[in-house]
Amino acid sequence: MKLSVNYLSQTAGATACMVLLAACGGGQSDSASQAPGMTLAATTQVSDEPAADASYNAAATALYVATTGADSNPGTSAKPFKTIARAAQAATPGTVVHVAPGVYEGGFRTGTSGTPTARIRYVSDTRWGAKIVPPATSANAVAWDNRGSYVDIDGFEVDGSAHKAGTRWAVGLYTAGSFGTVTNSHVHHVGQGACASGGGIGADSYYKGASNDVLANVVHDIGAAGCKTMFGVFVNSADSDVKNNLIYGVSQAGVQLWHDAARVTVSHNTIFAAHTGIVVGGGDPYVSNGVNDYSRVANNIVVDTQYGVVEQGNVGSNNTYTNNLMHQQTAYPYLLIKGVAVATIAAAPQFVNYVRTGGGDYQLQATSPAIDKGLASDATPTDLNGKARPAGAGPDVGAYEFNGATPTPTPNPNPAPNPVPATPNNLYVSTTGSDSNSGAQGSPLRTIARASALAKPNTTVHVAPGTYAGGFKTTTSGTAAGRIYYYSTTKWGAKIVPPANSSNNIAWDNRGNYVDIIGFEVDGSKLQGGTVWRSGLYTGGSYDVIRGNRVHHIANTLACNGSGASAIGVDSYYKGIKGDVINNFVHDIGPAGCKYIQGIYVSTSGSVVGNVVYRVSEAAIHLWHDATNVIIANNTAVASGTGIVVGAGDFYNRSAPNDNTHVVNNIVYDNRYGITEQGSTGTHNTYRNNLVYQNSIYNISLKNGLKATGTVSADPQFVSYTRTGTPDLHVRASSPAKGKGTTDYAPATDIEGKPVTAPVTIGAYQ
Repeated sequence: MKLSVNYLSQTAGATACMVLLAACGGGQSDSASQAPGMTLAATTQVSDEPAADASYNAAATALYVATTGADSNPGTSAKPFKTIARAAQAATPGTVVHVAPGVYEGGFRTGTSGTPTARIRYVSDTRWGAKIVPPATSANAVAWDNRGSYVDIDGFEVDGSAHKAGTRWAVGLYTAGSFGTVTNSHVHHVGQGACASGGGIGADSYYKGASNDVLANVVHDIGAAGCKTMFGVFVNSADSDVKNNLIYGVSQAGVQLWHDAARVTVSHNTIFAAHTGIVVGGGDPYVSNGVNDYSRVANNIVVDTQYGVVEQGNVGSNNTYTNNLMHQQTAYPYLLIKGVAVATIAAAPQFVNYVRTGGGDYQLQATSPAIDKGLASDATPTDLNGKARPAGAGPDVGAYEFNGATPTPTPNPNPAPNPVPATPNNLYVSTTGSDSNSGAQGSPLRTIARASALAKPNTTVHVAPGTYAGGFKTTTSGTAAGRIYYYSTTKWGAKIVPPANSSNNIAWDNRGNYVDIIGFEVDGSKLQGGTVWRSGLYTGGSYDVIRGNRVHHIANTLACNGSGASAIGVDSYYKGIKGDVINNFVHDIGPAGCKYIQGIYVSTSGSVVGNVVYRVSEAAIHLWHDATNVIIANNTAVASGTGIVVGAGDFYNRSAPNDNTHVVNNIVYDNRYGITEQGSTGTHNTYRNNLVYQNSIYNISLKNGLKATGTVSADPQFVSYTRTGTPDLHVRASSPAKGKGTTDYAPATDIEGKPVTAPVTIGAYQ
């Protein structure tokens, strides 16, 4: 926006719309020179905004929207509106529309304009807290269709991943007025059905719009694989800016300029994992001669794409390409018709943690060649994180300004060693052993099941690294004074996998009492034949401990037919009590969307402490059947159907509710549901000092009038979070989880064996 650049603080219907998104300028060719433009055309329509209500205050300078509101309300803080569309209708120049955290249905239009001196601002009061998702039956191809001028859209999340029915979104945030901004927003998983034409964020000239800016957004997972008509950010309007954006996972161009685009500045963006990084072009004009000239592409990082920066269509001879870092293009870093690239940095950017699929850390290491190499005249005053630019001798290339020492992420999971149990009796198991051997260190057994048959109280079974066929049962019990320990001598070195022809649905079925299972990996990913595993580590005994294991890819191919399954199960069916699940990694459990498969499942008393659980089809941690008196403390539960379920029902051996269960110091983040009570629950359960944030349906839902206390409602600031790859769920030094836990029920050490001392950090890591 050449006349009014505004960098906003990051803290801070009768006839349905018929939208046609049609590509022009080429088809589905792989050639970079034929990538299409983006056209948004629409029929004349009656507004899909709600009907006017005389009760609102037309002179208001602040309006409020909340999921608990009603569109018949006046839009005050005490009586907010329900929808953004209703607030738009009530807004006047100078109005700030405050949108509270929550989930809002998309597919709406805002049409009210501000003025040059009195803009209209739509602000998510918590950055990415106001989340726009597809409605039950979508009637529009655009999540948010803004036609107003002098309008700012600031801090929203648009998530198109959960399409239900109707028209699939092809555009996330679209603005077609003039002098508008889209800032600080998170737009993702748009246009991922059949190949459509659109993008994550669009600034269009179809309605004669100009001077629109796209600033400091995160845009990713846009377009179906191979689709050449979906873009991360598309700009068709002249005199616009695209700056400080992080863009990746795009089927065509990360940034696309077309139609009437001219005099556009594209600077300080970080773009990777797209077909093309940046397209500068013009053609099929609406309001101009369609020649893109005097545009500037400067200070960008473009990495891991087929093409880097490309000119297409009608371009002038005055476009500038300078001080861009171009790396790992499989075709060409530049493919220009008239322009000439200068001061190019041809080197790896040295991100802190590059993950192609997202969830990495795309800030710069201290040794990055991008540091201080940007052109000062094209520098933005702040970076994507709101840090001042420049921090050093010159501005850094890309969306992030290096501002101190490089953070050193710890690999996750990090298999810190478990201490060796000291017992008078010892047995040894090795892949080179034989079950006809004695089990002595020099004459090891071949199977864990055989070692179990020979074990007696006060025995440690030492299992050497190697791959062991699962589907076995251990039944020998220890005593209160003489436990039996099954111990992987290298943490996760003893790996249990499906046999050639599986005949059991449990990898390791333990029925013994006073038993510890320590440090094993259970990997169900490679079923060779026979019965699919429903459970990884299962114990039906009493006073058992499952500690320091890694259990993953269990029941992924199981039919979702109402039968339960879990990665780790502590069961009361055989009258077991007091089982502990401590410091385990559990991930990738169950087929997507299946509500019967859990991560850690407890149906008795005991504890679930210090575990990391992610990508579970239903609950990361689930209490049911006879569960009661359970401590759930210092776990990290993310990217699952539900974070933590506290409940009881379908009883085996008792009929009383789940009571005196205590849920403290847990991080529950980015699940569908957060913490919930279900079934039969008592009045003495407590929920204290948990960080619960960005769970899409609700964060906490309790029964019997219970209230959670000390809850932290903020981004946990993981070192490297991803829903699809391997996350690093340590928290950063600036995390709001630091020092906000309670010492009540906190463990002595964290998942890596580090002491847990006051002030306690919430989650599995101190």
